[in-house]
Amino acid sequence: MKTRHLQTRFILAGVLVVMTAVVPGIWSVWTFAHLSRMAGRTLRLSEQTITLTASLSDALEREDDALLLAVGGQQVEGRRRLENQRERFARSYGRLRAALARPEQQRAWVELGRDAARYGRAADTLLAASGEGNALGAYYERVNPALRRAVADCARIREAHFRTMEQTALLVGRRAHQAIVVVGAISVAALLVSALVALALARSVLRPVQELHASVEALRAGDFERRVRVSSGDELGRLALGVNRMAEALAEFRRSNLGEVMRAKEALEATIAALPDAVLVIDPQERIAALNPLAGAILKATGAETARSLAALPFSAAGKELIRAALRGARPSRAQIDLGGAFSVSLDGRRAKFILTADPVGDPGKGRAGAVVVLHDVTELARLDEMRMELVAVASHELKTPLTTLRMNLLMLGEDAGGLSERQREVLATALLGCRELANTIDELLDMARIEAGQLRLARELVDLRGVIEQSVAALRQRYEDARVALKVLPDDRPARVEGDPARLAMVFSNLLDNALKYTPAGGSVTVQVASGQNAAPGGGGPLHIAVTDTGPGVPAHLRDRVFEKFFRVEQAGAEDQSGTRGAGIGLYLCRQIVEAHGGSIVCKPGDNGLGTSIEFVLPASEAAA
Repeated sequence: MKTRHLQTRFILAGVLVVMTAVVPGIWSVWTFAHLSRMAGRTLRLSEQTITLTASLSDALEREDDALLLAVGGQQVEGRRRLENQRERFARSYGRLRAALARPEQQRAWVELGRDAARYGRAADTLLAASGEGNALGAYYERVNPALRRAVADCARIREAHFRTMEQTALLVGRRAHQAIVVVGAISVAALLVSALVALALARSVLRPVQELHASVEALRAGDFERRVRVSSGDELGRLALGVNRMAEALAEFRRSNLGEVMRAKEALEATIAALPDAVLVIDPQERIAALNPLAGAILKATGAETARSLAALPFSAAGKELIRAALRGARPSRAQIDLGGAFSVSLDGRRAKFILTADPVGDPGKGRAGAVVVLHDVTELARLDEMRMELVAVASHELKTPLTTLRMNLLMLGEDAGGLSERQREVLATALLGCRELANTIDELLDMARIEAGQLRLARELVDLRGVIEQSVAALRQRYEDARVALKVLPDDRPARVEGDPARLAMVFSNLLDNALKYTPAGGSVTVQVASGQNAAPGGGGPLHIAVTDTGPGVPAHLRDRVFEKFFRVEQAGAEDQSGTRGAGIGLYLCRQIVEAHGGSIVCKPGDNGLGTSIEFVLPASEAAA
């Protein structure tokens, strides 16, 4: 019984409230339905009475017209119309009897019958004597007064009916008013009963609930000694006992684990302080929860020593977005470090460079993810990278002069090749080919040094890409034939003109075709396709889509973005066994930089039917071409 005590109270209170609403509702429905039936019946009788009295008056008038027609000389037509109207009057007169309920209406109905009969007899008498003397004078003397009395009887029936309707309307109004008063009184009583029930429930339920709420708030604030007073044995009483037991358990847990938690916090702070890199901990509300001394020194050096939130930190927009992604639970990609994204800070009189990484901590699935931000010191790496690029630039410049001299001497020797044997001419041609390839490699290294230094300049002019492709294909055609690899250029008659640097674009196509040849086995094929974009006009002007597709082993999906990185090679990542493939790993890097310098984009995709590799890039078409 105690288990269902609170539930029983709610059920009884609900039944009482429902009854106070249902009983007056049922009575009101019955009362207003009765009034509706009464009013409907009165309206139907009223409509029928008015219609029939109007029909009777009309029948008498038309009967009088037929009588005059017959007296006037048209005996046959007049008598026919007279009989028709008398039949119509008889039908309406019989139906009117059923529509009259009150005695005065029935008396008027009887008088109408007598007067109509007198009128009929007078009319018949006039018709019988129509051939004698003054018939019209007899009509006005005896017939027409009888007609007026009969028509007046119809009017009296209508008047009596109107008075009946007024009395019925007054009766309905009085009963409706009585019903409204009764319903209002019952509603007030129901409201009082509901208020008393609500007050009783509030006294028995809301007070314990308020006390439970106050106790829970005290527990949230850390007051584990607060207890709830148990005043009943129902569900609320058992809930109060449960809250008291929970408070006791929390108090015991706090006493036993507070020291351990504090020691763990001190150990964590000591660990963060001992780390060689700058570390910041960001909570889910984007506030700085902790940082080590090196991170504090960096913030101080950048003038942000008072920063307490992510928005106030002196990081780039990309760095802050990386931190917010970690706060959402996203794991950072462990791709090659891009030293170009490092930021410089002056620490202790030296210029240091740092790269930002961020990892989520906590449980992002439950909305409690924080982030650990680490600033890696890459000063030495950046210095070594700068020295490497300087070495590449200097070595490339130094190699270019002797290579030019060697190539000129070989060309001069080739001019006098008449005295050379076939074997010597082949050696000379191979040497010239090697010089050309070495010159291309040196040009690529110089372009890479210019790109790293931000000094790449484009000699822009209107370029026909199909001509550039034909030159690149012609230069590599013999190598493709020697390797037994088919090289196809898909035909397309639409214009393919861009505003760009023809030498740099030729380098892009040469690198892509050379790279495709390296990774395509004998018997395979390489396809070059140029097409205008979907939104291009028939005369050109849309973006140009260029694709170089091979039938080689392909590039794994997780390495397709990395093939455009500097000095990266697929075979070095262990994805494919291509140990015999030569290359420095800068060809696709230069392709991406040159295409992006022209305002385009380049991606690596799988080839047709998922086989091989397709390098696709998009260039904006020249407005002059359109």
